[in-house]
Amino acid sequence: MRLSFAGTPPFAATILGGLQASEHEVGLVISQPDARRGRGRRVTQTAVAELARAQGLPLRQPERISEVADEISAYDALIVAAYGQILRPDTLYAARHGAWNVHASLLPAYRGAAPIERAIMAGEQTSGVTIIRMDEGLDTGPMALRRSTEISPDMTGGELTESLARLGSEAIVESMSSLERGTLTLIEQDSLKATYAARLSGEDRFIRWGLKVLEVHDLVRALAPHIGARAVHPDYGAPIKILRARVHDQSARSLEIGEIDAANRRILVGCGVGVLQILELQAPGGKRLPAMDFLRGKKLEGCFAV
Repeated sequence: MRLSFAGTPPFAATILGGLQASEHEVGLVISQPDARRGRGRRVTQTAVAELARAQGLPLRQPERISEVADEISAYDALIVAAYGQILRPDTLYAARHGAWNVHASLLPAYRGAAPIERAIMAGEQTSGVTIIRMDEGLDTGPMALRRSTEISPDMTGGELTESLARLGSEAIVESMSSLERGTLTLIEQDSLKATYAARLSGEDRFIRWGLKVLEVHDLVRALAPHIGARAVHPDYGAPIKILRARVHDQSARSLEIGEIDAANRRILVGCGVGVLQILELQAPGGKRLPAMDFLRGKKLEGCFAV
């Protein structure tokens, strides 16, 4: 199969790498425009653009993907993985076999922009990837293949992303091989069982200490390490990022909600039910540090805002 590919972050780069290593030919890569980041406003390549340039693949980075619909029409299929734009019909149906998405959930569960983080935040124990032929709805197309994996109790969003990317790269290669042979079977989704994974808002990133400790722990690991859960403390001018934690006690009420116990070079925080131990954190403008190292140079007393 001669394929075009659209994707942007590291998850998508892993999918692209899997296709490149397969019997299929990737002749066109499309990614979001490179962004300027940081204080120096340096141009930062997207992960997919970086891989495409390294492998000498034809790369397009239009403002809107519809600008290259004519180029996509020269290929058998368009593979989409975390591209970051909604595709219009002129792009969805440009390739001979249409557009195929590698979605990071077991559809119809967790349709939408943040399926990995939302699944961990909800305490799910299983996730997976689904290959769908894209239609004009939001992750509503018929399913070609589903592959599942376990979410372990301490798995982070970053770790699950890497696991699903590897799984997705295998699944899309298998799907395209079946499509080429004419043996691919599509199954319609049951929309009555659909759930949605809305894009994360700024508010979603802040810890609500009044929740049960398991819920707080799930938020911390869902956002680690790429986003970071935020906690507000009156002694710091900006939120502190909580990057790794564990459940210290699931049911204790030994600390008030948001109360900090930083004795014995460990950081414990009271939740609505239970106590969380913070293992790694980052002060505003500082480096990511283990709790013990953080406490060597800084104080953390009183309470986090609840």
